Amino acid sequence: MLVLFQRETCPDCKPVRELLTRLQVSYVNVNVPKPREERHELIRTTGSKFIPALVDGATVIPGRLRENADIIAYLEKRFGDPETVAPTAVAGDEARPGTEA
Repeated sequence: MLVLFQRETCPDCKPVRELLTRLQVSYVNVNVPKPREERHELIRTTGSKFIPALVDGATVIPGRLRENADIIAYLEKRFGDPETVAPTAVAGDEARPGTEA
């Protein structure tokens, strides 16, 4: 399970969350405190106090100040191009007998 360390108000975190949504990837969202010195779990897990940071099993992509390109590139490589991911069917969208899907 992916773990994303982030803050809702972080401008570098928002594109990562949006990409995960477009890729339809489940993840655990860990909101960290604003004061960097209080980000104990983040520092212990990634070795960095910056966000966004991503953990995917043994793969750890520590945060970098004002940067999310490493995480975006990793997600696109691991899960594919978000433009080619098929949308999830919505309940009720199934083909009805006698109609084309």
